[in-house]
Amino acid sequence: MSESEDTDIIPSPTSIVHAPTDITTMNSSLAKTAIPSQDSLAKVTYYKLDLDTILDGLIPDPLPESGGKDNAIHHLNIIIFGKPNTGKTTLAESISQALARRYSQRNVKALRASRDLPGLFENIDKLFGRFRKPPKAILLFADDMTKALRKLSGTVEVKNSNGQLEKMRRIDYWLDKWYDIRGELFKRGMRQGLVVMVAGLHRFYGGDIDLRADADLLLVRSTGTPGTFDANKVEKMLGSVVYYAMRQHEVDALRDRKELAWTAFVAKTGSGVFRVPRPSVSTKWLMRNVGSSETSQELAVEVDEPRKKSAVEEVESKRRTSLEERPAVQPKQHLQPKQHRSKKGRRVAIVVVAAGILMLAVLAWKYVWPFLKI
Repeated sequence: MSESEDTDIIPSPTSIVHAPTDITTMNSSLAKTAIPSQDSLAKVTYYKLDLDTILDGLIPDPLPESGGKDNAIHHLNIIIFGKPNTGKTTLAESISQALARRYSQRNVKALRASRDLPGLFENIDKLFGRFRKPPKAILLFADDMTKALRKLSGTVEVKNSNGQLEKMRRIDYWLDKWYDIRGELFKRGMRQGLVVMVAGLHRFYGGDIDLRADADLLLVRSTGTPGTFDANKVEKMLGSVVYYAMRQHEVDALRDRKELAWTAFVAKTGSGVFRVPRPSVSTKWLMRNVGSSETSQELAVEVDEPRKKSAVEEVESKRRTSLEERPAVQPKQHLQPKQHRSKKGRRVAIVVVAAGILMLAVLAWKYVWPFLKI
């Protein structure tokens, strides 16, 4: 299907049917819509839902419990598809904050690696600190996975079931870890809970076919320019109805930039197309940035115009700037925090102190006590 043919199926703005914009979705289950037939494409209706409501329909409540030896980790796959600088990283952070609202912030851990799939898995151990209880929910975000997979060329040597070394494609090796994330977490002591794998793609053909087929939730955003989607791939993967709804969102974006939002398609349940309003993100991010150093400073850029700061925010910004410009003062030696000692080091210190006290007592008994008796 050519680009000219794509534009033929877009209706005029007057024929678009919208759901009411004042729908409230607090504490409601995931709304399900019947996907219309080809004859009713001109009357596609989509609903406005927030991330919390969509996750309510994908995550069981309560989560499965483990008897101790079995793996009861619930696995959720999410694909965020959009051109560069459309806010994919911001949306992934919004998902992690939605999990924090669900399970509390202390029970949610999130990692992000940009264009570095190996770095994402090599830092999983950071989620499991010493003497720390495994988190209840884990989010792993592979930012710009399109380029991350392209960088995985060559082969690696792995041991087979017989303990012999054999060569394996490097891309297959790391994708196997992506698909078997429940096993990777099980090895680290996690038996139950939730793991959310989020892949950021800007080209559908740049993602592994199994990765796309295994997606529970697809989130797509248009930049407001016709033809920003991989038309043939999206239509072949999701069908003409979903593709039509996505192009319908492009028409809205061209008419009003405030309409820029995310389109959600729940693939596993086939529950239709939803409109996800632009989520608000806290200034304190939950996702820890790991991976290669050259991409660690990348930030998500929104395509809409920046919001003007209020008077209170401007005063707070100036105060932070003045604090940052002050020269750092080295604390005095006796005010510096003490280094954390190991258990063996503490025991040695206790023995040394006890021996010193005993020696002082013996010396006092031998030399000081006779003078006191006189």
